[in-house]
Amino acid sequence: MKDGIRSHGFTALGPLHEALAKLTGWKACGFAALLGAFAALAFAPFHLTPALVVSVTGLIWMMDGARGMVRWGRAMFMRGWAFGFGFFLIGMYWTTSPFLVEPEKHAVFLWMPLIALPGGMALIWGAGAALAGAFWSASPSRVFIFSIFFALCELVRGHLFGGFPWNIFGTTWAPGHAVSQAAAIGGVYWLTLLTLLVCAAPAALVDTRDSPGVLGRALPVLIAVVLTGFGWAWGAQRLSQPSVMSEETIVLMDAGIPQAEKYKGTGDRVLARYGEFLRDIESDPDDIVVWPEGALPFELLANNYALDVISAYLGQRSLIVGTTRRSFDGREGVYHNSLAVLQTESGRAELIALYDKHRLVPFGELPASEIIPFGNSISGILPGAMQQLATSGFEPGSEPTVLFPANLPPFVALICYEGLFPEITRKAGPQRSEAKWIVTISNDAWFGRGMGPAQHYAQNRYRSIESGLPMARVASRGATAMVDGMGRETARGQRVAGDPDGWISSVVRTPLPAALPATPYQRFGPALFWLTLTGFAVLAFLSWRR
Repeated sequence: MKDGIRSHGFTALGPLHEALAKLTGWKACGFAALLGAFAALAFAPFHLTPALVVSVTGLIWMMDGARGMVRWGRAMFMRGWAFGFGFFLIGMYWTTSPFLVEPEKHAVFLWMPLIALPGGMALIWGAGAALAGAFWSASPSRVFIFSIFFALCELVRGHLFGGFPWNIFGTTWAPGHAVSQAAAIGGVYWLTLLTLLVCAAPAALVDTRDSPGVLGRALPVLIAVVLTGFGWAWGAQRLSQPSVMSEETIVLMDAGIPQAEKYKGTGDRVLARYGEFLRDIESDPDDIVVWPEGALPFELLANNYALDVISAYLGQRSLIVGTTRRSFDGREGVYHNSLAVLQTESGRAELIALYDKHRLVPFGELPASEIIPFGNSISGILPGAMQQLATSGFEPGSEPTVLFPANLPPFVALICYEGLFPEITRKAGPQRSEAKWIVTISNDAWFGRGMGPAQHYAQNRYRSIESGLPMARVASRGATAMVDGMGRETARGQRVAGDPDGWISSVVRTPLPAALPATPYQRFGPALFWLTLTGFAVLAFLSWRR
């Protein structure tokens, strides 16, 4: 049957379409995986969106051939799965970093992040490709069908088993640049839907029909060009406004200790380093100081010595800090991953506000026993710092929260993984409309020195674009920076002299940008995503032809 494929449309692309459509078996899976791996270049730190256009177009042409097979459902699934495997393998290779903290113990289990993780996540894309196959045709409708089902796959990926929306298609656009501003209108999932259409449109230039000619096949490309052009123009106009600064001044501090050293008796050294920052960094009494997630390798709120050191140097400033804490409420003590706000009262640092992380990381903070059967049995093979969490885990906070500490502007608190989820920033309560900024703290030391920290930072910046709120972000060995309400970086942490060997400390003192008016996405949520999805379904029906 494959020898009978004849491509029509733009002559120069015909042979390539025929070659991809005729691939079968392992050749098809292997090439789809290569396309997925190439697509990973479309995301931070590269943001080479044309790589996504090439990869998606190639995948659709391979799906053209798969739909003509006797077992087309399996063929569609395998192409979508292989594409996803290559994409997640390259885009998320940094997940091996926790297993290399103690390689002599855990390197043998690298198959988990290198095979199980990308293979498992790719199942969602495989299922999406198979479902799209049920509505496939040679007409331009397949461009809309592909966009609909893969946008739904990204939505599922962002919610299934707690969700892991890492590198969803809409984040290919560099945050703070023109096209990324569309997220302020409909959110990052709406931008993902439009991005999929733009990337899939070139596939319509060639198909197996004898008609309707060049113009009919070029129409999706013209639509994609118009969408991209309007998106760029609107975003550029929005970005023509300069960043307006408020009267608040924020000091972002990260000691930058390597993850491999953090829990090896270095608590006093880390505390001393932060004490030096509080003592030596020029600041005013009204400044707000921010430290990263798990800044100190012990329970800060239960450590009187550490609180005394902070009290000695903090002065009248406020401190926002991430810490593990243990609570007792009639049960055995449970742990929380928390953000605490401290101010000095009567010469001692006192807790004035507290937030417990609401969205926990599966297999890292959420107990494995709550995710899969026999999950407790995996605890022995996880990296040392994760073993206890695999069986006991953290206790999640009750809900996303806006904190109202005394003498500080109200802020939405996000801890690490939570910065991936648009709905957390949008729905935080109480009185979400009163929030003036976002505080994001993270421990990016787990991600290594590769693409992971850059990808995490890029995705966090989309929360500012969606909400219009500036973001103060402190990430251990990651990007420590201030971002305005359009996702533009206004200040970045600078290397501090005097580091111990292997540490990468960074500090920056900067004004807090003013909050923007509530964005359409903040007011209406995902409504535009569903309206656009419905519109695409209508266009697919109108242009459908088996």
